Amino acid sequence: MKIGILIASLMALPLLGPGAAHAQADWPTKPIRFIAPFATGGPLDQASRAVAPRLAELLGKPVIVENVAGAGSTLGVARVAQSEPDGHTIGLAHVGSLSMAPHMYDKLAYDPLKSLSPITLVSDYVNVLVVKADEPYQTVADLLRAARENPGKLTYGSSGIGSSNHLSGELLASMAGVQMTHVPYKGSAPSMVDLIGGRLNFMFDVLLNSMPHIQSGKLRVLGVTNLDGVSALPGIAPIANTIPGYEVLGWVAVVGPAGMPRPVVDRLNAEFARIMKMPDVVKSFAGIGFDSRTSTPEQLHALIDKDLKLWGPIIRSAGVKAN
Repeated sequence: MKIGILIASLMALPLLGPGAAHAQADWPTKPIRFIAPFATGGPLDQASRAVAPRLAELLGKPVIVENVAGAGSTLGVARVAQSEPDGHTIGLAHVGSLSMAPHMYDKLAYDPLKSLSPITLVSDYVNVLVVKADEPYQTVADLLRAARENPGKLTYGSSGIGSSNHLSGELLASMAGVQMTHVPYKGSAPSMVDLIGGRLNFMFDVLLNSMPHIQSGKLRVLGVTNLDGVSALPGIAPIANTIPGYEVLGWVAVVGPAGMPRPVVDRLNAEFARIMKMPDVVKSFAGIGFDSRTSTPEQLHALIDKDLKLWGPIIRSAGVKAN
């Protein structure tokens, strides 16, 4: 019996993968490419450059940030998905590229659940619902009341079709049963200019972009899209207090191409768990309006799947297409 057990154990060893232990021992053998699927200088590019040097220190190899922007960050995520799965190419992705884009593009170069190796979450963030300070709306209920009384006449801007601030508005309209008109822009900055200029009625945006205008008194905050509120905005209630169940929680994750050796995934997961607790990284992320957060690969996979199911019906109902 003992001999049989020994033979069975020895026969099972190859099933771990011919290079699993070797991959863990030798990896990395060259510089790591870290794909940032966003334009240089933007918040998520800043996030990439905050973590890259720390990862390089922990791995003992250079980590080179490569910006591959375009198509709502899907070009960069596709670059990751199409890379060699040896652990030397990883990158950032977010809720838009992994859980929203698949419903908006007829032909996407990757499947978020099959083409990528989930590694870890690194942060989450919320949008804030803001209006110009001299608008008559004091609460979310006031805004929705005006929308019901004037179907389709209230306008809101966004950084583009299918962006999280666009879909925050679509979800609000859907759950509240009102009609509002979306006005897409090429980025949040020009839409914010029109909001402050009185050419839009309201807008959802990340706190990083809105806070200077809130502090200067140009904007009023009506609500936040998470369920717990935001520490930087004490006293501002979640929109869910008015529309039960309403929640839009943005998140950012690290992924690699499908088929990466599990020991490499686990090593990266462990190193990012250390990085995202480092005070300077936490401070850097807070400076762009993001909270540091990590997860297991399995938790990230489940989150992608959950949000795919959440956003699919909303995007189809709104007829949102990015092609």
